[in-house]
Amino acid sequence: MPAKAKKSRESVSFDQYKAIKDEIIEISEQRFENILTKRLSEFKNSLMDELNIKFDAIDVKFGSIDSRFDAIDAKFNAMNSKFNAMDSKFNAMDSKFNAMDSKFNAMDAKFDSLEKRMTFLTWFLPLFMTILTVILKYFDKGSY
Repeated sequence: MPAKAKKSRESVSFDQYKAIKDEIIEISEQRFENILTKRLSEFKNSLMDELNIKFDAIDVKFGSIDSRFDAIDAKFNAMNSKFNAMDSKFNAMDSKFNAMDSKFNAMDAKFDSLEKRMTFLTWFLPLFMTILTVILKYFDKGSY
């Protein structure tokens, strides 16, 4: 047994008693803090190990989802390129139709001009023929 632990017959003052008591409390608190810190550290490590396993499983699932999205994205890109090819073909067809439309408009203008000439001729020819017939009859009567 240590010398300090032996009972002495001296009387201990209240201040000495309080100082010893405070020292014992401080040592107990430090020990408790050390034990608590150690247990918290162990708990934190085991919790992190469990969480890491779950996070890894979630990460694998997200990787699977990412690969599916990549596959879908590739399909959309392929469809987009096909639509772009179709769009360029439609644009080429549209330009051909526009060229044909301009040709039809030119032909329509020519037909309008021809129609005006025909209208004039259908009006003018009978009048001209009537005048010509009258003149010929007049000259023909004069020659008898």
